[in-house]
Amino acid sequence: MKRSTFTAIIFLIFLVFSLKTNAQIPFEVNSNGHIIIKAKINNVEGRFILDTGAGLNAIFTKFSNKIKNEKTNNFFVGHRATGEELNVDLYNAKSMEINSKQFLDQQYTIIDLEFGDIDGMISLQPFRDMPITIDYNKKKILFDRSTKGDKSIDIQIADYAGKAIDIFTYVELNDNLKIQTLVDSGAGKNSFWFSSKLMEALVLKKEDFKAIPIKSDFKKENNYYIGKLSKINTINKLRKVENLDAAFIDGLIYEGKASIDWLGHILTIDIAKKKIFIAD
Repeated sequence: MKRSTFTAIIFLIFLVFSLKTNAQIPFEVNSNGHIIIKAKINNVEGRFILDTGAGLNAIFTKFSNKIKNEKTNNFFVGHRATGEELNVDLYNAKSMEINSKQFLDQQYTIIDLEFGDIDGMISLQPFRDMPITIDYNKKKILFDRSTKGDKSIDIQIADYAGKAIDIFTYVELNDNLKIQTLVDSGAGKNSFWFSSKLMEALVLKKEDFKAIPIKSDFKKENNYYIGKLSKINTINKLRKVENLDAAFIDGLIYEGKASIDWLGHILTIDIAKKKIFIAD
């Protein structure tokens, strides 16, 4: 074999290995069940929650002071799950990089919050045009995993004029009530929130639940009715949880909001196909 040919083969092997490495993003799961990834915004690295329920990318004030922020004339008005209105300015990210993978044409907002060593939230915005796999077993985010042969559930896409994006799926409560639920990796682990409006349909009495008034980080107070729910399952019966801890909340703007971890250990969110593929 000629030396030049051998060198070319070694280079190709190295290139393929590098591409596969760059397609895998390691993450950690903190004590609350949040998926934490490292990312660079405007060439400054931080620690971010991968938050499928965030809608748009957000950084916290402390991190914003480390970078040069390019404010646009655009803004976004939305609501948190418990009803608080958010009227936020939008900023252009000159660069967004996750484990050497560049994401172009990204925007973010700045929120005045302190959340320990977390610098903000990465939403589904960077992944509109590519499937993203959350592998809890290996604690890696993947972009090139085949979903051939995987089972799946349908999702509904809430696209707010390209500025924010959320995903929902239909679930069944106690085998008789079909509701639409926000799929929210930012909720942490084993988090199941439902509108208190559903308690009557489920024949649940508020007095049988522990009522707790809770103030959010934005100082809005909602009543939470905390107790047990017999069952939640996906519409196609692929996944279920029984005897779960649940919170029924006054003023919740969704029928339901649940963490993503109960759906499986290897999950691929494919916005284009409107599916979550489940391998394990």
